[in-house]
Amino acid sequence: MSITVEQKQIVKATVSILKENGKEITSIFYKDLFNAHPELLNFFNQTDQTLGTQSFALANALYFIADNIDRLEVLMPDINTVAHKHRALTIQPEHYSIVGKCLIQAISKFLGDKATTSTLDAWSAAYYAIANILIDIEKNLYDQLGKNENDKGFIPFMIVKKEKIANGPIYSFEIKRNDGGKMLDYHPGQYITLRLKKNGLYHNRHYGLVGLFNGKTYCVGIKQLINCEPKGIFSNEIIENYHVGDTILASLPAGTFSIIDDAKRHLFIAGGIGITVLSTMIEELYKQGKSHTVTLIHCVPGKDHAAYFVRMRMRVPEKQYHLLYQGRHMLKELIKKVVSKETHVYLCGTVSFMNTVEKHLEACNFPLLNVHINVFQPLFSTVKNEAKN
Repeated sequence: MSITVEQKQIVKATVSILKENGKEITSIFYKDLFNAHPELLNFFNQTDQTLGTQSFALANALYFIADNIDRLEVLMPDINTVAHKHRALTIQPEHYSIVGKCLIQAISKFLGDKATTSTLDAWSAAYYAIANILIDIEKNLYDQLGKNENDKGFIPFMIVKKEKIANGPIYSFEIKRNDGGKMLDYHPGQYITLRLKKNGLYHNRHYGLVGLFNGKTYCVGIKQLINCEPKGIFSNEIIENYHVGDTILASLPAGTFSIIDDAKRHLFIAGGIGITVLSTMIEELYKQGKSHTVTLIHCVPGKDHAAYFVRMRMRVPEKQYHLLYQGRHMLKELIKKVVSKETHVYLCGTVSFMNTVEKHLEACNFPLLNVHINVFQPLFSTVKNEAKN
């Protein structure tokens, strides 16, 4: 199904509706989707569902699609990121028709008598234009895993090492395949997706890979989320109940977050546990003999919360490694001092942390095209000029 010029115009005409009412539409969508297909709960982050983060992110995505439907090239970086997450979660082509049906149904319910056939057909065409691109990219990603179908799903891994590495608390988990199968190489910035079962549902989380590939194991750092509501289902379960010798499911590495090879300067800004994936990128630059190009700002409550502190001290020149405890005002002043036009900036942390850093960078007239983010929450949680919450 292709989308016509007229249909693109119809979709763009709905931008204001999505901006004002996007989350209401997506809330209807998720309710209908899970009522009709409760098995799909196994693919979604239930904490994000409870908080409404997923509905907000999807509302932003619909707004972004509608606003750019006549120039899909603008959407491609985000489409690629989503495709990697879908492959990691083992999303299949047949899931798209289910989601498409429920999405158009939600738009129809919200619009009521205003839901004309031409409007619904236009949105259906827009949805499948994006869906077909995703399906093609995901097929290629699955093909890259080889001919063994077992490598394309969730694979049993054994926990071979577990240790507390910082307050938070933050734990390091090292895992290896139970079946002795191949360990897919990864580039710094990628993640693996862990899956566990609790209360009758599968729960999945993406965790940035820590350390350079050794051919034998994967390592991730996990912060236990205790003092928050709702409490972190996944982090509490794995830290409290999974130990050395236990088996956990994981899919092979995925992700588009990566080092910009031709950058002359690299500024890494981590909020708390965001240091995990950034530390691997710093390790790679050290291996390449480029540690002199690296500056690291790690924002933590105190030194005892700084995961990988000793390792980073060995990899980053002393005057270019900044542990920051004093708050966001100090962060703003430090960014002014260390950023330059030749710099590429890599961010990892919570949405609020990332938004704060981006504001500081904008205040320095820093080009946001040189800012690369790896956010904990769903994609489009940080889109600006978005649908209203």
